[in-house]
Amino acid sequence: MKNRIRELLDGRPVTWLAEKSGVKRTTIHTYIKGGIPQLDKAYAIARVFGVSVYDIWPDL
Repeated sequence: MKNRIRELLDGRPVTWLAEKSGVKRTTIHTYIKGGIPQLDKAYAIARVFGVSVYDIWPDL
């Protein structure tokens, strides 16, 4: 599934997002590669970036 996680990370490491969101680093990598996010994890990631889940995953 298409997403904008890499773009929103803006050069920061995935570990930064993992620490801020509480979502495991390996799970975030799965999402970056196109995995479908669990809703609670999608909201946690969106909260870190201050955007809607639809801004990250437009096809949800």
